[in-house]
Amino acid sequence: MRFRTLATVAAAALLVVPSTLLGQSLAEAAAKEKARRKALEESRKKPARSYTDDDLGRAKGTNASFPSGPDSTTTAESAETKEAAPGAKPEKTEDEMKAEAAAAWRKKLDAANTAATTYRDQLGKIQNDLNDTSGGLYSSRRTTLLNLLEETKTKIAESEQQIADLQDEGRRNRY
Repeated sequence: MRFRTLATVAAAALLVVPSTLLGQSLAEAAAKEKARRKALEESRKKPARSYTDDDLGRAKGTNASFPSGPDSTTTAESAETKEAAPGAKPEKTEDEMKAEAAAAWRKKLDAANTAATTYRDQLGKIQNDLNDTSGGLYSSRRTTLLNLLEETKTKIAESEQQIADLQDEGRRNRY
């Protein structure tokens, strides 16, 4: 019995001792987390350093390696274009022009789709008015609505043709 009591006390002591020696209190963990968050916030407040061509030009005399001689055509060309036309915009590349053309094409296509949707909505409203027979089947309003219905159908056909033409243009130009 005595051995059993002694073994139980020894086991309890072994369980308690490491947890108190190795364990971290809640206050210590909170302090470490607070310090970590503060350091993270301070690092976010500092703006990242941006290096410009001027910075690189000033560093040319230092230990930095820059191309020199006949292989430095890109640096020389960019300096020439800056000196030749300081206020002028640089010429657009073929990719930039293609991207602008694609954006203009998408804008036209969106406008045509919007117009077609608007005409379809108008067609639905006109059709609903024509289906309402409370005003009489042969009134002047009904004649006006029938004429408006035909005009709207024509406009829908035109806008759908425009959409089809724009889609063909997009396929040809690979937009």
